[in-house]
Amino acid sequence: MKTTILILTVSVLGILVSCCKVLFPDEKLSMKRVDYNGNQLRLDGYYYYHDNNGYTLVLFLYRTGTMLLTRAYLSADLDIVEKQMISQYENLKKEKTRWGVFSVVDHKIEYEEWVAPDEGRLTVCKTTGNIVNDTTFCITKRFYSYNNKTYHVNDVWHFKEFFPKPDSTNVFIK
Repeated sequence: MKTTILILTVSVLGILVSCCKVLFPDEKLSMKRVDYNGNQLRLDGYYYYHDNNGYTLVLFLYRTGTMLLTRAYLSADLDIVEKQMISQYENLKKEKTRWGVFSVVDHKIEYEEWVAPDEGRLTVCKTTGNIVNDTTFCITKRFYSYNNKTYHVNDVWHFKEFFPKPDSTNVFIK
């Protein structure tokens, strides 16, 4: 009898875990994808940010209004970052948490991306900031839907011309 209950319990838990995406679907981005036709920001490369822990983050912006945020690389040397990034292109493109949409209105940038605050359901992070010039913008706020909190930051992103840029084709944003 105990064995039957144990098997039944394990089976039910297995079904619940495998159905997690159905029971708790990922949040939807609130921003719609709109083609970017402006000239406030350059798009023939990437934007990078060096954080206080020695990591470099890389952000690609596309004319389609989509964005691709790469992994954090443990180096401030962009030559090293680029080599690692290129070797990971195909894997990066398959991860929903790397993709999002952005918009530019006047000298303001805003973007949304999926984040994984814990295992399972993906939630949304909305980021806003100011464009300094066509090669620099400063992120000032991040809002995370999973905890309903806004964080004030001062993250300055710089542009670097770069080729080959991964294309913007993905299955997550229509």
